[in-house]
Amino acid sequence: MSKIRKLHAYSGLVRTQTGKSRWRQMLEILALRRGQYQLGIDEYYELGVFDDRYYPATEKGRCLGWKGSDMIDRRMNHNYWRATANDKVLNYALLAHYGFPIPQTLAIWSQAGQRIADEKILGSEAELFDYLETGLPFPVFIKPIHGTYGRGTFCLLGKGPDGTYLDSRGSTVSRDALLEAWRNRKFGGLLLQKRLRQHPVVEALVGETISCVRVIVMLDAETQPEALLAFWKIGRAENVTDNFCMGESGNLLAWIDVGSGRVERVITGLWPGGVECSEHPDTGARLVGAQLPDWPKALDLCCEAAPHFPGLRLQHWDVAFAEHGPVLMELNTEADLGVPQFLGRRAFVNERVDALMASS
Repeated sequence: MSKIRKLHAYSGLVRTQTGKSRWRQMLEILALRRGQYQLGIDEYYELGVFDDRYYPATEKGRCLGWKGSDMIDRRMNHNYWRATANDKVLNYALLAHYGFPIPQTLAIWSQAGQRIADEKILGSEAELFDYLETGLPFPVFIKPIHGTYGRGTFCLLGKGPDGTYLDSRGSTVSRDALLEAWRNRKFGGLLLQKRLRQHPVVEALVGETISCVRVIVMLDAETQPEALLAFWKIGRAENVTDNFCMGESGNLLAWIDVGSGRVERVITGLWPGGVECSEHPDTGARLVGAQLPDWPKALDLCCEAAPHFPGLRLQHWDVAFAEHGPVLMELNTEADLGVPQFLGRRAFVNERVDALMASS
């Protein structure tokens, strides 16, 4: 019943905001649900697809939710290539081999003994805590080898009281918390990386939390790789990562003009609770209209790296704007394309995407 009440409230809000009757909303929902990309009822509302100003009738059928995103990902990305993105050790090893800038990994905590280059290998709990106590140069960023949505991540600034560690949020991290991440088999181990320092321009805008730009690159065997769109995952001071999590994390999301690298729109969440904002809540800096530094170089890095992963034809690159230049933080697949679609106020599927799917 709670979902029914929620959808009833949504339909009432849409009727008030747009004048669109509940009957017309239902007809659109049914058509999209039965359409090629099977848009869900919640997604029709929360992704703003009901709004004819941005999604006219001819474009609504090209809008994606999670089912459509999964369909396109499976169409464009071969399963046997996914490990080259999802396994961060393998991904970093490949990128390092080809000479691309990546985060500096200090040590890998892995019972399997995986290695990127010449970093220290920690094979046991005892080795980890000995390294944390005696050999680790703080600050350090810790993340899983296999992980999403910022789970199992830590940003440690130094040693705390009673065997704990101080983190970037001003709180402490216990040994038990680190052990829980270590023992999570889904994570496959942990990477201990030197914490990046962001470009001064970026740090002045958003603070110290590393805030990556997601660049979606299409790879066509017959043409050059193309940066389709870009958006900025903007972190807040109270968070270790920049993950948006549909607005629940408190972080922000910004639409970037892919041609110029300028911020065009910033949101706090999806419809109806999310709002647009122009300034960063922590720094007070104006975000809308801001220019990201080294933008052409960042795009070039993504497009130059893309052909080395030919089985992945729709690639999602996270790029950090560090003090010494852009850094490729990771490559992703299986992303939810509805969120950047909502942010950019345009259907994700266009003629270029159609052509790429037809050739896949």
